[in-house]
Amino acid sequence: MCLILDASARDQVFGRNPTAVGRELFDWLEARRTRLVLGGKLTEELAGSDSFQKWAETAVSDGRVRVFDNEQVDRVTGVLSADWSGESDDQHVIALAEVSRARILYADDGPLQNDFRNPELVSSPGGKLYPTGESRNATRHRLRLLRQTNLCPNR
Repeated sequence: MCLILDASARDQVFGRNPTAVGRELFDWLEARRTRLVLGGKLTEELAGSDSFQKWAETAVSDGRVRVFDNEQVDRVTGVLSADWSGESDDQHVIALAEVSRARILYADDGPLQNDFRNPELVSSPGGKLYPTGESRNATRHRLRLLRQTNLCPNR
């Protein structure tokens, strides 16, 4: 299973005081049950954190992170930007979803979350949100999402 981590939620996972949900996600990444996908502008945004950058250096080499070609993601971003109908200014995240086929997003950005769930922007299968809530239902939903293999085909 693959996941896109938006810069808006980066510190919830890699910050000095991660949230409970962020720690849970980090544990899944560490256990290699989930892979993070990177590419294009999002790679630069996430690298703004020293702790993320340090983690990613080893995570790429041992398979916890899958890196997609920056130029390809940037090309798709440009195509999306030319005729953008989304609410957010995160065409680069939608482009990464298209290139990587990753369909789970962890973000703390309402307009981006709406765009990611919009079937006109992310489809086949549609985009899913990794819940940030700490309720029992949110935890069950996260576990179901993380177990789905069709949300990131091996490419």
